Amino acid sequence: MNWLPNKRSQNSSIGDKNHLVRWTSTTTSQVIKLMICLVGTGMFLSGDMDSLKLNSWASASSKQIASKINQIANDITVKVSDQDFLGSGFIVQQSGQKYLVLTNQHVLRAGSAPYTIETANGHVYPANIVTGISDRNYDYDLAILEFTADQTYPTAKLGSSLFLEVGEPIFAAGFPYNQSAAPAPPMSDQPESIDQFRGLNIKQGRIAIILKQALAEGYQIGYTNDVQKGMSGGPLLNSQGEVVGVNGKHAYPLWESPEVYQDGSEPCPALQELITRSSLAIPIEKSIELKPQLKSLPSASDSGTVPKANFSDQNSQLVTRMQAEARETQRQCQDYSRSN
Repeated sequence: MNWLPNKRSQNSSIGDKNHLVRWTSTTTSQVIKLMICLVGTGMFLSGDMDSLKLNSWASASSKQIASKINQIANDITVKVSDQDFLGSGFIVQQSGQKYLVLTNQHVLRAGSAPYTIETANGHVYPANIVTGISDRNYDYDLAILEFTADQTYPTAKLGSSLFLEVGEPIFAAGFPYNQSAAPAPPMSDQPESIDQFRGLNIKQGRIAIILKQALAEGYQIGYTNDVQKGMSGGPLLNSQGEVVGVNGKHAYPLWESPEVYQDGSEPCPALQELITRSSLAIPIEKSIELKPQLKSLPSASDSGTVPKANFSDQNSQLVTRMQAEARETQRQCQDYSRSN
């Protein structure tokens, strides 16, 4: 039995939380249209393993891709502070001299106003909360800050989390605190990139899971990247340099309580274990609920589209193993559901 329906013919319901299915979309505009109805439904691990085309992506040097991603991440990722460093964020929109920065609510709650934003060139600007931290009816760990600058800064290109596959290369950017990091999750086959001057880290890894039913505060994307404290609020980028999520949780959290879905239910034990050893991000689509007019703007430093990496260009055995683990997790969750 196939785990997921074929992408081209997927018309079945996505509301059954005991089945693992995959989001699908054919155009970027559908992301916005579908985002509201996708929230809070079902559970799944991403990837149609029978129809996954490992060689469908255009070939590109991993060094070329990493270099381009590093440039993009450096351009858009900012530090968020009050009197002290609080966490990370990234620029998502420009309107005249005003810029919007997306970050996590918990980053802002770790401090207090007034906040500041430090950009890639080291300039520091006062920042005001636009929305998120005081919106009691907003369920996601996202917030938006605004700052004013008399110079031009690049903005993120927003992608789609709907197209992510288990095993796909992914890049997490942010500014770690100068303290011991959480244990590195397994199966991260990529090195990290560090901007020594700014302290920006770009951690490379692969998609491990995607949950259709959001965990508390909107977390749905799991990946092997060694995200550390302080990188919360930073961008999660695909291999084309598009932001597909917002970093928010590192693997192996210190607290022992299990993750729960937004409806209060818990993932099956096998999935819970996979979640625990994965870093977690909130899909970028959920930021549109926070501020519907958010849109991707061309980056001032954009020099062309980043070619999409080939799944099999570096470690096909790793990808195969990750996909096999996802299949086995899906099977165990189905057995657990039947027995309970």
